[in-house]
Amino acid sequence: MAPTTKKPAAAKAAAKPVRAKPAAKPAATAAAAKKVDDTPVVRVRGPSLRIKGLVDQVTEATGVKKKDVKAVVEATLAALGDALGRSEELNLPGFGRSRVARTVEKDGASHLTLKIRRGPHKKRENNDNDALADDGEDS
Repeated sequence: MAPTTKKPAAAKAAAKPVRAKPAAKPAATAAAAKKVDDTPVVRVRGPSLRIKGLVDQVTEATGVKKKDVKAVVEATLAALGDALGRSEELNLPGFGRSRVARTVEKDGASHLTLKIRRGPHKKRENNDNDALADDGEDS
């Protein structure tokens, strides 16, 4: 057997690259993943409601013609989108209170992150005497 020669210590150190350990995540990033009370934030992606489904639901709830409902729903959604674009807070019964938490401009579009707070939903009864429009106003 041939005797083996050992490499000098300096050669060994140069042969293996030294990897730096990744820096620890900042506390803000770790805290953002959890709520204040250490309850984990759950992100759920469920079915999405599209304009056709919304128009169908409103048509069924009101008994108004579908084409009339579609025009009103589209105008309402446009007004809501414009208000959110101006960072206005929305306080709408049945929907809840919402505000723009963060806005990012990306690829020519605004990406809004909303905070929505919902209370118990109160269904309007037919015998409710609160008029939606005053007498003489067009509905």
